[in-house]
Amino acid sequence: MVRTLPTSISHGRYWRVVLLLVVLIGGLVVYERQRHRAGPLTYRIGTVDPRFGMSREEFGEAVASAAVLWQQAASKPIFKADHAEGAMEINLIYDYRQEAADRLKTLGLKIENTKGSYDEMKARFESLKQDSDAQNAKLTQDFADYNARVVAFNGRATDARRQGGLDEAAAMRLESEQRLLGPQKEALVRRQEELKTTLETMKGLAAVINDFAANHNLDLVNYRDTGSQLGPEFSEGIFEQKGARRTITIYHFPSHDGLVRVLAHELGHAVGIGHLENPQAVMHRLMKTENPELTADDVAALKAKLRR
Repeated sequence: MVRTLPTSISHGRYWRVVLLLVVLIGGLVVYERQRHRAGPLTYRIGTVDPRFGMSREEFGEAVASAAVLWQQAASKPIFKADHAEGAMEINLIYDYRQEAADRLKTLGLKIENTKGSYDEMKARFESLKQDSDAQNAKLTQDFADYNARVVAFNGRATDARRQGGLDEAAAMRLESEQRLLGPQKEALVRRQEELKTTLETMKGLAAVINDFAANHNLDLVNYRDTGSQLGPEFSEGIFEQKGARRTITIYHFPSHDGLVRVLAHELGHAVGIGHLENPQAVMHRLMKTENPELTADDVAALKAKLRR
């Protein structure tokens, strides 16, 4: 005969189990909150590409300046440098973004996330494209003419050897022509290198324009090999978290203040702050200004995050 417990006892055990689960879950929630609030997020400096002309110490000082902005707003430490075992790695990587910016400096152009900057870069690109097309056509023709002269010269020299040599006057004419061919070739090669530099500048300029245009629904410019470089927008930096691994990578900055602002933006992401609507905010998705100061919206977003 199978006996069952009284219903009242079964219910009592059920509610004790429920209560125990509630206590355990509550304890886990408290533990997680305490764990996140246990101390500041540690970071270390990773790769610092020397092409930026910035030492590791200078980059580290910029990171510290960006961290101070958030810590002053929170009135407590949020980040801490630990260059041996920091939980988050911060890198300065030189790629097409900074390369494009460096090339554009030679044109007197500065990369900014504004419609005016886009219009200026697009107009300069179209001007460069028109000039480079004309230069390329002229260079192609001049190379063809040079090659024809070389073929003719070689033909005359070969004929002379077959005929037993040239008289003194003919030999002097060939020698004079040969002396001219050398500098002509050097000039053509120099023009070819100059055109190559212009095309590389156009390539970087097109990448910047198209990144900005894609993000603002504006017209793209056509240039070969730029599509593979494009991201969703021209990002100065990025914060990434993959499992326990957290990294910040900076790709481009216009000035020291601009670097501090980009770092502050990515540090904001590192503590869980998303993008804000205020275009002047450090946490706006585009860097509208190089001013590294936090706005009231940035501070409010930080305090809301810390209260959770």
